[in-house]
Amino acid sequence: MKFDFSNIFLSKGVNYFSDDIVLQDVLNYLGYDIDDKLQEMGRYVSEEMIEDSIFIDHYGEPVLQMWGILDNRTDGIWISRTHQNMIDRLLDMGVVSKIASENDLMYHFISGYLISDAGLFCTLTLTGQTAYGLRKYGDARLQQFLNHYANSDHWLGATYYTEIQGGSDLGANQTTAVRSGDKYILNGENKYFASNAGLADGAIVTARMEGARPGAKGISVFFVPTLRSDGTRNYEIRRIKDKLGTIMVPTGEVVLKDSEGYLLGDEKNGIYIALEILEVSRIDDAIAAMGIARKALWEAYFYANKRTAFGKPIIDHPLMLRDLAEMESEVEASTVLSMIAADMFNKASHLKPPYDDQYHMARAFTHMAKNIASWSSDYVTRYTMEVFGGKGFLKEFPVEKFHRDSIVTSLWEGTSNIQALDFLEIVQKRGIDEKILALVWNIMDNLSSENAAMLKAAFDSVRERMVSYKNSENMEYFAKDILNMFGYLSALAYMFSVSEKTGNPGMQMAARIYYYRHFANSLATDIKFSDFRRVIDWMNTTGSEKVIEMK
Repeated sequence: MKFDFSNIFLSKGVNYFSDDIVLQDVLNYLGYDIDDKLQEMGRYVSEEMIEDSIFIDHYGEPVLQMWGILDNRTDGIWISRTHQNMIDRLLDMGVVSKIASENDLMYHFISGYLISDAGLFCTLTLTGQTAYGLRKYGDARLQQFLNHYANSDHWLGATYYTEIQGGSDLGANQTTAVRSGDKYILNGENKYFASNAGLADGAIVTARMEGARPGAKGISVFFVPTLRSDGTRNYEIRRIKDKLGTIMVPTGEVVLKDSEGYLLGDEKNGIYIALEILEVSRIDDAIAAMGIARKALWEAYFYANKRTAFGKPIIDHPLMLRDLAEMESEVEASTVLSMIAADMFNKASHLKPPYDDQYHMARAFTHMAKNIASWSSDYVTRYTMEVFGGKGFLKEFPVEKFHRDSIVTSLWEGTSNIQALDFLEIVQKRGIDEKILALVWNIMDNLSSENAAMLKAAFDSVRERMVSYKNSENMEYFAKDILNMFGYLSALAYMFSVSEKTGNPGMQMAARIYYYRHFANSLATDIKFSDFRRVIDWMNTTGSEKVIEMK
């Protein structure tokens, strides 16, 4: 008898796009024109993709094949046909091509939420931001590269920034670039955390030109094809990492040896271009983190409806219901904040250095979303394991993979400290804190009196704390507190705004719970058992109700 995946994965059959009320409401709020492909993708992820990705995670991880049978250096990644078919199918749905041909970043970001598998989507993230960089900063020759790739059956990209001696400190990069005719020759031993190595057809690479100034401002950005102009390998892969999660994306160490590269944009703006390109994957980290958390929470919700303990379904126990509702509030808040950040960056994506306030606001929201969403996902996916009890710790069931994959979203593209320091920079240099407070105030002006009063209390708390931080001897010590409190405030403001404009009572109650968690530091006694039930049931209705009935 054929194995039935629904025996271990309860949300099989949910359409992760059309059945997600929070996602639908925030997209309606943003005025996003829904593409039918997204509904197809939401169904495919639930019914097929997750099953395939969990099987590959357990039994079919990528393998580095360094040598051919004729002793030729190949440095390729061998993946299963199922793995390749998944990548191809998602590419056919436009996850990358819409960036390359239409500069539609929002479609890509929404796709990331639906796919969310941090390993599989990383392959598509890296390809998307490669397309973004080539499209925006590539010269005529690089536009030909992009057109060639876009018109081929499928292609994949990568970004090789990190070096072992520097990590997030790109100013410590030692890879060099020397001009040679219409291209550059790159040499460097230490591209240490190079995801998609062995799959990519080309990569965006940071390097330092001869005579460049020291530090980050001496960095330039290049496109390095995987094959040289004579058809030979353009760089080597030293090894593939053995990771806790994100098994589906191979992450290797790349060695550049007389590698051919092509300059992207103005060499003097290299660090700004590199970080702008990185914004795509930072938003993807936030988006994917929330997609994982939503799937984990759906699993926990379905399980809690069916699992009995002490004579009744565990969801009917007030403490469990509170746990689920509080996780729901975190997922909703971080989803709203991440989609707002995605929309802001999409609208600012035409801007180039030197950037204006529109870009810096998008950048600020990206830092807030990435940090808050990744940590929320870590909390939600870990706690949903506890909802399942001992079974949540077993690899034979999917929920543990959600947690393993969620952890990396706070590490990739800059840890939480990096996000906090970058945010602090635009506070000190651009006054972004005052601009965010003005934005929140404008939102507050359009809310009902009850919601406005709660948001005003949060607003006053943030403003008061910010004054004390600015008067401290060292603001950097409080950088993470500053990043988080502005993120919590922004998420709360947009939750109230989205809920009122879309008529979503569940989100309005979730916003109240979020307020008490992050600003009141305790749960108000006026929130009743029925309120918790209202939050968690409202967000898991429509098609999901049918799934519950089938289990």
